[in-house]
Amino acid sequence: MMVEESLQLQNELLNKLVQGGGLKELVDSAAHFVQREVVIANTSNRVLESTFSEGFSQGEFFAVLPLQPPVPGRVQLQAGEKKAEALVVELSHDAKRLGFLFICDPGADEDNRLKVLIHQARNVFVLELQKKAELLENSRNYQDAFLFDLLYGNIEDNADIIARGKLWGWDLSLPHVVTAFELEDYESYSQDHYLVTTLHDIIQSVAQSLDKTVILMEKNEEVVLALPVEARKRRDFKAYLNMIINQVLAQAEERLAPRVIRVGVGRRYEQPSELFRSYQEAKVAVKLSALLKDKGPIVYFRELGVERILYSHDKQELLEFYREILAELEAQDKQKNELIETLENYLVYHCDLKATADALFLHPNSLRYRLKRIEEILDLDLEDFDTRVSLVIAFKIKHLIHSKERL
Repeated sequence: MMVEESLQLQNELLNKLVQGGGLKELVDSAAHFVQREVVIANTSNRVLESTFSEGFSQGEFFAVLPLQPPVPGRVQLQAGEKKAEALVVELSHDAKRLGFLFICDPGADEDNRLKVLIHQARNVFVLELQKKAELLENSRNYQDAFLFDLLYGNIEDNADIIARGKLWGWDLSLPHVVTAFELEDYESYSQDHYLVTTLHDIIQSVAQSLDKTVILMEKNEEVVLALPVEARKRRDFKAYLNMIINQVLAQAEERLAPRVIRVGVGRRYEQPSELFRSYQEAKVAVKLSALLKDKGPIVYFRELGVERILYSHDKQELLEFYREILAELEAQDKQKNELIETLENYLVYHCDLKATADALFLHPNSLRYRLKRIEEILDLDLEDFDTRVSLVIAFKIKHLIHSKERL
């Protein structure tokens, strides 16, 4: 009897496909047959289709939690306040995971009827998801080829770029800014690519909630977002970008923790043929975000200052400059390291004696004595503006190179 019922379900689902139905029709048909709510999700646990009237709606992310105590093949789904116990089966083809099928509130299922049915339905859902994946991959291949040329400056004709962008609904006549989201400590030969795909889905979901058509590209450890920005004032579009980035990071923390996402933002460009500059700037910013931890997880290229010049400069020249400025002080200060620390804090606090003394818990006279010693060792005048600039750059080189060597 159970075999006949399983074949009946499979035939009904296959007939839906033959009649031109898609995931929605399959989910509705399966739910009607088993008399339970059915959810199908992608690998990031984002709802593709669902029969729930409230909760687990299309495009929504949800958590998949183990039951307590654990039960094989069963999980707890949670989207906001909505919860549901569910039977789950992975949908995969040729060792490639495509998504998950859930039958919700299955009850005891003592005769394993629902378990048998969900496994029988699995093959039909895999067929439909595989078809969708192939269509999406073909579309992405065309998109990615265009985006590669765009983001690496291989297309110079603005009219051509704008016309080609319209094929995917992108208005490249508007100014754009590129933001790079990078998964820290990414490993190519691991499951990390699933995490990057989840990050891509999160960014796409945030953009859709704002009713924005954006350019998105998944590339190894990063997801590249090119966003149209119409605000004329830099302060206004920075606030707008921060709102989007913070929403993405908040969701990423929920779904990807303890992994860290770093963000680099390029400058805004009016012409699409210059968008590659924004991308290169975003990549430099995200790399410096990892190197200079004090900058935080979001770094704007425009606000980097001298670091963006030093980052791309010859390492040997930087080391020579650093040694010419600070090597003698380091040699004299090898054991205690107090003079180096004093000088750096003095520069950090804008050469303010009181603020520096407070930060180092020193009496102002003790600080003056140390600064005098530093001047004698380096044979420099700390009141000289050019000297201060050289010292600031030397310390930036020190931190930049030491950070690179730790990576």
